[in-house]
Amino acid sequence: MSTVRIIARHTGFSIATISRAINEPNKVSVETLAVVRNAMQELNYEKKEKIKKKSNIFGVIFPNISNPFFSELLGVLENEAFHNGRCILFFNSRHNLHQEKIALAECKSHGVDGVFLVPHSTSPEYLQTIKNLPFPTVLLTQTSPCLPSVGVDHIEGGRLVADHFFSSGHNKIGYIGPISKQEGKYIGFINRLNELGINISEEFQFNAVEGTFLKGFINSCIDENQNLKISALFCMNDMVAQKVIEILTEFGFVIPKDLVVVGFDNTFTSRILGITSVSQPMQEIAHVGFQEMLDLIKENKKFENYSAQLLLPRLVLRESSLQLKRK
Repeated sequence: MSTVRIIARHTGFSIATISRAINEPNKVSVETLAVVRNAMQELNYEKKEKIKKKSNIFGVIFPNISNPFFSELLGVLENEAFHNGRCILFFNSRHNLHQEKIALAECKSHGVDGVFLVPHSTSPEYLQTIKNLPFPTVLLTQTSPCLPSVGVDHIEGGRLVADHFFSSGHNKIGYIGPISKQEGKYIGFINRLNELGINISEEFQFNAVEGTFLKGFINSCIDENQNLKISALFCMNDMVAQKVIEILTEFGFVIPKDLVVVGFDNTFTSRILGITSVSQPMQEIAHVGFQEMLDLIKENKKFENYSAQLLLPRLVLRESSLQLKRK
């Protein structure tokens, strides 16, 4: 195989000129570039690809660090990185797609070895643009066949809450959270209740985003005699569950005597306030996600499709839902 030195001897140019023609072609004349390229072809010269130097830095992009779940997951990821001799570069996208794209661009410019992402969108078109970036990306808490992903079975989480309400004797039930066919916890919750012969009135289903207008919904669940129309309520996360309990307490109701409340995520908020919650195994999410990332770096290739790794949730019972069974 020919070398830069051989091409320089063949063309009469200096080694520096040949190097510039190969690596920075815009810095030599068109005539010189043509001569060098002809010589490269004639002498069967192949340019050696630069081996990317590892930075030992992983990017982490989360949508809302004010949510205790993500702040706790970040801490677990940092600990996992430390034990693997790596560092974390964190970005908060604030539920904004534009900011998420800026964060991904920053990860590229910093030469990170990989990115852990909770994406704003899981559309195949958007995830394909992420796949084309020069580093592997692992999705956390959300899953897609487009990219490696580690999530929790939210459908099973919803079923656990439905079973808990049913076994406690509740049939006047409400729900606060996203209402769509893509929302696993909602689908699992509603379908399981239907299997148990319980239908939730649309009146008691509140399509909330991070708990906006909660007080109005709670008001709508109170009858003219100032009694609650429902006896159990499933909330999209622990933050919403906390806010619901605050509003109900302000209205003079007692939890769980007047209303059973269950959250999702099992964050320190639920642990401190005694809120029953569906636990997402953060330690396992971080560990499995990190191992997936290390394998991707070792393999150094991307595939057309991936199988999501789904972890099982569990229901952690606390004071907010523990009461005598209703007859």
